[in-house]
Amino acid sequence: MKKVFICSPYRGDTKKNLKNAIRHCRIADVNSMLPIAPHVYFTRVFPDEDLRARDTGMAWGKELMQYCSEIWIFCNEVTEGMIEEISEAKKLWLHMKFYNEKEEEINFENYLIHTEIGPAYRRIIEEYYGDSFHPEGGCAECGSCRKGKGHGVRVPAEDDEEDEDVSIPEGIFDWLFKRK
Repeated sequence: MKKVFICSPYRGDTKKNLKNAIRHCRIADVNSMLPIAPHVYFTRVFPDEDLRARDTGMAWGKELMQYCSEIWIFCNEVTEGMIEEISEAKKLWLHMKFYNEKEEEINFENYLIHTEIGPAYRRIIEEYYGDSFHPEGGCAECGSCRKGKGHGVRVPAEDDEEDEDVSIPEGIFDWLFKRK
């Protein structure tokens, strides 16, 4: 069974945030995935107020992340702990899915309409999708790829030299983003 790491806020209104995290876990279950949400259980063992205990809980959570194939991020703005988890997920090349607080998925196609998300979260999403990677073969609006020609195949500019191959090799993103 595939495992998904649930990344959502804990600090602040911890009671509300724990309820939300449990709800996010149920979404993973409905999608036949095993949810890994360390802030749901490690905060009971390692109180967040104790910095040493918090560091231990974060380390254990990152250890569990190694067994996941995806990370799902639920928030309108990321916290310090979430940034740490997302950085670890990048190192592990985990597939990322982004959601707002209402659990609406944020992807490349609907990214701009989600005005409720904050600047740090927006930056993380932009970095993940990047300028040359477009899911499902391309984006008609941006002009930096060709729809149906593969991920990130660049549209040549008018001043590009004819003999210079500037395209990204077909299938490279499938290889780069190969999951566990």
